[in-house]
Amino acid sequence: MSEILLEPGVIHTEVAARSIEDGGVGIQPAPSSSIAQACRRFGDDYPPLGNNWRVRSSSVLLMFTACVYVPWMIAHLNIGAPWVSGPFLAANVLTLVSVFLTSANSWHRSVPERKTLAEGGEPHVAVIIPTCGESIPMILRTIASVTEQNWPADKLTVIVSDDGHDSGLEAAVSAIGVLYHSPPPRWAPGRDGAAKAGNLNSALAMIDADFPSIEFIETRDADDEVGSNNFLREVMGQLVADERLAYVQTIKEAQVSAGDPFNNRESMFYRNQMLSKNAANAVFPCGSGVVWRRVALRDIGDFPVWNLVEDLQSGFEALRRGWKSMYVPIVGAVGQHAPEDVPNVFKQRGTWALDTVRLMLWADSKGLSKRQFAHFAMLLLYYLTSFSVLTYFYCIIASLMGTSPVNDNSLVALAFILPFAFANEIWLLASNYPYNDRRKQQRHQFRDVWRARVLWTGMSTVFAKAIILAVLGGRNKKPTYKVTRKEHDLRWHWRETLPHIILLASAMVLFVYAVVARTLTNIGQITVTLYFGSTYFGLLAGFVNRGRHGVKILRLPTVERRWPFFGQKLG
Repeated sequence: MSEILLEPGVIHTEVAARSIEDGGVGIQPAPSSSIAQACRRFGDDYPPLGNNWRVRSSSVLLMFTACVYVPWMIAHLNIGAPWVSGPFLAANVLTLVSVFLTSANSWHRSVPERKTLAEGGEPHVAVIIPTCGESIPMILRTIASVTEQNWPADKLTVIVSDDGHDSGLEAAVSAIGVLYHSPPPRWAPGRDGAAKAGNLNSALAMIDADFPSIEFIETRDADDEVGSNNFLREVMGQLVADERLAYVQTIKEAQVSAGDPFNNRESMFYRNQMLSKNAANAVFPCGSGVVWRRVALRDIGDFPVWNLVEDLQSGFEALRRGWKSMYVPIVGAVGQHAPEDVPNVFKQRGTWALDTVRLMLWADSKGLSKRQFAHFAMLLLYYLTSFSVLTYFYCIIASLMGTSPVNDNSLVALAFILPFAFANEIWLLASNYPYNDRRKQQRHQFRDVWRARVLWTGMSTVFAKAIILAVLGGRNKKPTYKVTRKEHDLRWHWRETLPHIILLASAMVLFVYAVVARTLTNIGQITVTLYFGSTYFGLLAGFVNRGRHGVKILRLPTVERRWPFFGQKLG
């Protein structure tokens, strides 16, 4: 390739189109994912939200049945066995508080009016892509998607901020007019943050020094393609129209296996819960597919480094200082890779749990409105109810052995329990109906909800551990952050699912014991135990099966000394 002089920080479209084909150093960018291509074909239109009758009517039904169930439950607790009835009562209270808060938060939902920025007069945007050891083809694919979107090249400065200090990556990106930034070492004096936040803050300092006029900052993970060709036009239209808008978050998709076995698309979050957060001005950034106003970042002291990751807390800090947030329901980012082996899922979601619990327990929330705080509290309760899951398993096992948490030997018990249980199922289906999902023919509502419940149930031990670490660590003991692995480890991870396997085996043995010993003494107790027992048995079995996802012939993992309960190495 002939030598071409490039202005630093300016993407030259003709050069980029030619150079990005080989990365400037003979490295091909990864192919665009099929889901990213589908998102671009789908376009950016989104319909008005319309009424919220599904969520509201199912919430009312659930609350009514709960008001019937709870007094009956309290009146019939087995006070002779407080070691069972006490935890059962606590688990029910925690679950109901979580459900009621989620219902209240979902009562109002909204999508913004589209304000697509017209051509001409586009503001300059800096795109920071933090990297740390990801493959060069993956990063080049992300860069290509950024430069190919509908935005003037002279109004786009792309910066690869590399904590991996990879000379090959530097050569590849420099050849196409993309700036390569090498932050100080992670623990160097003067660096503002050790992990991703420190990387981003170092890049911000470089932008302030070299491009002080840039007013808008996009952060994009190294493996996240741009999903919408008009991503910046849709997002910047909102930011230009409202100067008190700190950031705009969009939908994050992911390239996943058929059926999305680990719920990496998070459609229930991005295509449902974000709508209610938008109505309450409680949207928080998700790290990618988000654009910030630079002055808002300065107001919060740039990306916060107190917690494990920067995204949730950065929004938290902006909102409590009076800034506004927005969710625009277009696909802004599509992950080229999503965790699809149990250890990597444990690592990623365990980090999210620990990060959220630390924030809610120890951070200053002064300045948040009651509605905003309720939405952040809902995140905390999501993780806290992992203890309820473990308690329900304990109560099912106790019932099989002959000690029920409630005493009611009549069929009347079913009239209190089953309507509440069925109302909960209806509420889950209604409240998780995905908004504007292009996969109408492939959508299976019950299956999607079941898949999310499988993951939540299987992750209960990891979430419980995260909560314990957050409590014991206090405000000042920050756990070490590790980057989520960007490749699959497809083998049978039996150690990570060993607790689940043991629990399943114990339930089967105890069920046989209950039949032989006749410890289930009446039709009500039998019905309730079988209903809830079979539900949780199915959820656990589904998660155990995910322990060997992608493996047709089992290959045993190498022998390592691990904590089997949490799937983490010793020492």
